[in-house]
Amino acid sequence: MELEALNEEKQLLIERLGVHIEKKDNIPPLAARIVSTLILTGKKGCTFEELVTNLQASKSTVSTHLNNLQHLKTITYYTVCGDRKKYFIMNPNSMIIHMGEMLDTWEKEKHLHIAIMNYKEKINQVDPENIDLHFDLEFHLDYLNYLEQASESLKRIRERLLEKNKQ
Repeated sequence: MELEALNEEKQLLIERLGVHIEKKDNIPPLAARIVSTLILTGKKGCTFEELVTNLQASKSTVSTHLNNLQHLKTITYYTVCGDRKKYFIMNPNSMIIHMGEMLDTWEKEKHLHIAIMNYKEKINQVDPENIDLHFDLEFHLDYLNYLEQASESLKRIRERLLEKNKQ
């Protein structure tokens, strides 16, 4: 009974996570469900046939999404000697790649906010008595502080993942 309940929980999580991934990564619903299935399946992976059956999708549609996800380096597969099946799994480096992209985006945001803040500081200095022209810079300082803290935290997590992948 416990295994049955866990299976139901897994199906609900696949749907919830799938919706989240679909919106976050802007990918088709079935591709997002494939990714969420592989995340919740772990290192064991899923065969093509298991994905077709579990996701109740056509073979051609699953095949198309598997090919696209492999092209995006989101997923990969392994084979077992004597077994002709492919076992699809999450690319162990996909999270590291994604974190690197996030850090790059945050770095660009940081530079943009610094440029905006510098501009606003110059405007504030032109006529310091004119309240209508005066900009409050506190938001930018707080946001830059947030970006710095979030970036440092993400870098630490990324480094730990890199170390784990080397082992």
